[in-house]
Amino acid sequence: MGSSSSTSRGNSATTTYPASRNRRSLTANQQQHHHHNHRRRTSANATSSAPPTSHQRQQHSHAAAPLTTATSSAPPYNIGVSGGSEATTTSTTNNASVLPVAGRSIPPTTASASATTTGSTGNAASLLSATSTMHRPGAYSISREGTHQVFRVQIPHEVRPGQEFQVIAGTRTVRVRCPPQSRGGHYLQITVPPDPVARQNARMAVLTSATPGVEGGGAVAMSESVREVNAEVLQSAAQQLQIQEQQQQQQQQAESSGGSQSGNSPANPQVMEQQQPTTYMVTVPPGISPGIQFAVEVEGQRMMVTCPDNVQSGMNLRILPPQRPPTQSSPPNLPSGIGTSLDRPPEERLSTSAPLVSPPMMQMFEVVVPPGTMPGQNFSLLANGQRVLVTCPTHVRPGQKVRFQLPISNPNDKTKDGPAVQLEYESIKDGWARTIRVTDLKFQWIRMNEDGEIDLKSVSRFDIQHSAYIRRLTFLKGNDPRMRTGKICFCAANESSVESSVKLDGKEVVSYAEIAAAHRGSYEKKADWFQEICRDRLRKPWSDGHQLIVVRRSHLLHDSMAAVMSLSRSKLTEFWRFEFYGETGIDAGGLAREWFQLVTEQIFNPDMGLWLPSATNQMAMRINTASEISCPEDHLIYFRFLGRVMGKALFDGQLVAGHMVRHIYKHILGWPVMFDDLELPDEGYYNSLKSLLDVDDIEDLCMDFTFTENALGENRVVELMEGGKDVPVTNDNLPEFLEANLKYHMMDRVKPQQTELLLGFFDIIPEPLLTIFDFQELELLMCGVPVIDIDDWKANTTYSGHFEGKGEKASTVQWFWEVIQQEFDQETRARLLQFVTGSSGVPSRGFSVLQGNDGSIRQFCIHGIKKENSLYPRSHTCFNRIDLPIYSSKNELREKLRVAIATSATGFDIE
Repeated sequence: MGSSSSTSRGNSATTTYPASRNRRSLTANQQQHHHHNHRRRTSANATSSAPPTSHQRQQHSHAAAPLTTATSSAPPYNIGVSGGSEATTTSTTNNASVLPVAGRSIPPTTASASATTTGSTGNAASLLSATSTMHRPGAYSISREGTHQVFRVQIPHEVRPGQEFQVIAGTRTVRVRCPPQSRGGHYLQITVPPDPVARQNARMAVLTSATPGVEGGGAVAMSESVREVNAEVLQSAAQQLQIQEQQQQQQQQAESSGGSQSGNSPANPQVMEQQQPTTYMVTVPPGISPGIQFAVEVEGQRMMVTCPDNVQSGMNLRILPPQRPPTQSSPPNLPSGIGTSLDRPPEERLSTSAPLVSPPMMQMFEVVVPPGTMPGQNFSLLANGQRVLVTCPTHVRPGQKVRFQLPISNPNDKTKDGPAVQLEYESIKDGWARTIRVTDLKFQWIRMNEDGEIDLKSVSRFDIQHSAYIRRLTFLKGNDPRMRTGKICFCAANESSVESSVKLDGKEVVSYAEIAAAHRGSYEKKADWFQEICRDRLRKPWSDGHQLIVVRRSHLLHDSMAAVMSLSRSKLTEFWRFEFYGETGIDAGGLAREWFQLVTEQIFNPDMGLWLPSATNQMAMRINTASEISCPEDHLIYFRFLGRVMGKALFDGQLVAGHMVRHIYKHILGWPVMFDDLELPDEGYYNSLKSLLDVDDIEDLCMDFTFTENALGENRVVELMEGGKDVPVTNDNLPEFLEANLKYHMMDRVKPQQTELLLGFFDIIPEPLLTIFDFQELELLMCGVPVIDIDDWKANTTYSGHFEGKGEKASTVQWFWEVIQQEFDQETRARLLQFVTGSSGVPSRGFSVLQGNDGSIRQFCIHGIKKENSLYPRSHTCFNRIDLPIYSSKNELREKLRVAIATSATGFDIE
C-alpha cells in the first residue's frame, strides 16, 4: 500500500458554490448543528485507510453526514474570515467511488487555496473559508489562532483520484482532493487548520505636525516626549548635512588650488575639535601593489584602503578612518574578502524567515584618470552600464590608473583571477545624471557640463540653466506609533544621496547589484522586476495574516480613508482584500481593481477641492493650494491617505485614475527640479519670470519678494523670504528672486500637502527601488500605458509652419505617422504624448477635446521647421505642439524622434 502527502496554500481568492444537485438533506441533529454555525471551508490534512465492506458502504451512502466521524473543538469564528492555509493528504489504499457532500446551501466563500504538491504523489486538500458579513465598515486584521484539528472522513464513491470533494468537519466545510492511490469508499484522516479570527483595527490614527505652531487639517501638535526624540534625529541629520557641505567646499578648494586635498573624504574640522582623531597602523598584505585596494578592520569597522604609490606589500601604512555620525552604530563583521562602504554599515545575514541575499561578489575595475583631474576631485564614468562617481586618490595624476571594486549581480561576468575590467567614458552634454558613489555605494546626482565632463564648478548663485534642487525628506516619530511624520525641504541636487539597497528590519533584501542590473533594462523589464520584488520579498506571506477592507459604496471615500489610516506601516505590505458592505461579491482581484479606480477617481475629482487641473493640461492634476479651505478639518489626512493608496497600488500592480503634474513625479523619485519645470503648471508666469532677465533696470517695475496668491476669489500676499515685502527686486538680487519663486511654486506653496503625500507613499514603497525609473516611466507604471487610437489622433491633428497647407501629404508627416503606427509600441506612443503634451493621459472623449494652457481646445499640432533651426524635434507642451524638422529619410526621422523622446526625461541638451 502506497502513501502520499501534499500541501495546499491559499494565495488567491475564488468563489465556490456547491452544485444543488449534489446536496443531500441533513438529519435533524445535523440541521440544527448547521443552523447554529457558519459553514466555513478550509484546507485539511488527510490520511486514508482501507475501504469499508459493502454493508458499511451502503450505510455511509445513506448517512445524512457521512463525511466526518469526529467532532471539532474549533475556536469561535468572530467577525470576518480569511482563506489560505496548509493541508496534507496521506493515502494508504486503492479503490474508488463518490459520495456528494450533505447539508444545506453553503455560504459564499472568500478564498480558495490552490493545491501545491509537496509529496511524491501530488495529493492535496484545499482551503475554502466562508465569509460572514461584517457588522460595520472598517479594516479587519485576519489571522489564525489555535491548534490544528484531526478528522476522519470517507471518500464519496463517485470521486476519482485527483478530484475534489467537500466534507463537513465540525462547523466548517472542507474541500479535499482525493489522493492518487485512494478510491471511493476509502477513509481519509484530515487535519484542519485553526479558524481564522478577524479583529477590527483601532480607529484612524491621527497625524502629527512636524512644525511647531502649524497644526490643522487633521494634524495635531507633537507631544513633548516625541519632540525630544525627534530633536536628536534632526540634529544628527543637520550634522551630516554640514559635514557634506564642508566636504564639497574642500573639494572645490582642492580644484582651485591645484589638488592639495586628499582623495578621500576630508574630515570635518569641527568634529576634529570635539574628538581627537585616532590613526591606525596597518600592514599592506602580500601581493598588493600601488593603486590596488585591500580590506582592513578597525574597531569593528570594515573598510577598503587604496595602496599609495610609494608603498609596497609588507610595509606599514598609517590610516585615518572616516568619522562616523554620532548616531550610527558600529557595523557587524562581514564575510572575509568582501569589500564594504566607508560610511554605511554592512548588512547582516538574513534570518531564515526573510528572503536571503547572498554576500555580493565584487568585481575589480581599472580606469585611467582623465586629463585635468586633480587629487581629491571627482570624475564620472560607466562601469557595467552604471554611472559611477570616483574620487581621484592622493598622489595620482591624470593618465595614471586607479582601481576600485563594485558588487556584481551576475557571477558569470567576473572571470576568476582575470584582469581588471577596462572602462569607457560616456560623453553626455549638459544635463543631470545619477551616479553611484564608490566610497559608500549611495546614489548621487551629478551635472555634466558642455564638454561631457562632470561639472564641479561652484555655482554660488542661482542660474536658470544649471541650478537644480531635490526634495529632502526626513522621517520623524509621530505621536501615534502607526503614523510617523516628517519634514521636507529643497537641497542642491548634487548634495542629495539615496541608499542603493533595500533593508527590512536592518537586513538587506535587495542589493545594489540587483538594482544596478534592473536599471539597465527596458521599461517592461523594470516593471516586471519591480513587481517581482514587491511580491516575493516585501509582501508578507498570506499565512502571517491579511487585511479585509469593508466599505460602503455610499460612503466610499470616508470609509476607505478611515480603514487605511487605521493601519500601521507593517500592515500595509500585507495582502488586502475588499468587500463592499451588503454585497455578496467575492474579491478575486476584480473588487480590488474597482476599489483603486473608484477611490482615486473621487479624490482627484476637482469638486473634492484637493486637486485641480494644471493650467497647461487638463489631464495633469496639481495640488490645490486652497485645499485647506475646501476641507479644513482633514485635507492633510486625505493627502496622507492618497499617498498610501498610490503606494499600495504600485506595490500590488494596480492602477490609479489620476495623472499628476511632472514635478510631483520628480518629488516622488527624488529627481532634480529645474527652472523649466515651472512652465508646465503655469506657462504664463514662467514666461514673465524669464523675461525679467532681459530687463535693463528691474527696479523700474517696482517689484518686491512677494507673490500674490488667489484662493477662491480672494487675494493673499505671500512673502518669498522673511521680510520680503520690504525687499525690492533689483538686477543684483534677480537670481535670488528667481530661485525663491522656483522653491515657492515647486515646494513651499503646497509643502504640508506634499509632505503628507510623500510620507504616505513611502509608508509602503522603499525609495531605492524607485531609482530604476524616470518620471515618465513612473507615470506609466502608476496610471498604466494608455491604448491610443491612432486614427482619432491623426483626425484631430493640425499642421503649421512648413507643413501648413500640405498636411499629411508632406513626406516628413507621412513618415511620422508611419513610424508611430507601425514601429512604436503603446509605451513609446505614450512617451511621445508625454514629450509633446506633458502627460500620457488622453481625454475620455479623445484628442478632439485636448486643451491648451488657456483652457481652450488646442489640438495636437505638427509644426514644420528646417533642420538648420533644430536637428531634433522640439516640444511646446503649453500648445500641444511638436516642431518637426524636415528630414530627408524615414530612418533619420525615426532616429531623431526616438532620441528626442528618450532625452526629454534627463534634462540633457541634444542640440
